[in-house]
Amino acid sequence: MAVYERATQAVQPSEQYDMYNIYIKRAAEIYGVTHTRSIYEKAIEVLSDEHAREMCLRFADMESKLGEIDRARAIYSYCSQMCDPRTTVNFWQTWKEFEIRHGNEDTIREMLRIKRSVQATYNTQVNFMASQMLKVYSNATGTVSDLAPGQSGMDDMKLLEQRAEQLAAEAEQDQPRAKEKILFVRSDASRSELAELSRQANPDEIDIDMDDDGNESEDNEPDEVQLEQQSVPSAVFGGLKDD
Repeated sequence: MAVYERATQAVQPSEQYDMYNIYIKRAAEIYGVTHTRSIYEKAIEVLSDEHAREMCLRFADMESKLGEIDRARAIYSYCSQMCDPRTTVNFWQTWKEFEIRHGNEDTIREMLRIKRSVQATYNTQVNFMASQMLKVYSNATGTVSDLAPGQSGMDDMKLLEQRAEQLAAEAEQDQPRAKEKILFVRSDASRSELAELSRQANPDEIDIDMDDDGNESEDNEPDEVQLEQQSVPSAVFGGLKDD
């Protein structure tokens, strides 16, 4: 088996897929299908996305035939990250049929959730920019050469990029400028002058003198009381005095 493993690394990248098929077939004949798991995993790592999808489908089908439903579901979930639902309809249909046979309502719902997540991942900003450029091109009158007269020999995509940059510069110029910051100047008036100005601004304000309140509180304090000491009659103690 070491010879087949070295052969998968020695051949050209375009021939690796066929070499891995031969390697998997010989390993299954000699050691059994369970020995091919590591070979499938290695092939999925090194092959291109198109061939890796084929290996994932075969790997998941082998696991489902062995009764390893959870293993097969994990392989489908891993392979879904490289399968755009718009172009790889066969993969998603195969996974759906697998869940109908071996899964339940929850597993089908999870499969649909992953499908929506992968769909959102492929809708990248690059696709959005491309659609905007095509929209600008479709709304423009004339051909691409009309967008940049005198440059008919340039590539069409390059002209569209220049047009997009021009539109972005115009949009930036149209944006309102930020207002200047308000600067505050420190006043030279003293605190007494500011207090006088505040009193003039509000002539009805009641002036409360805190010092008068303090003096009044001191005047209202009660005078000290002189205590006189007197002797207690012996009849009060009774028999306790003799003891």
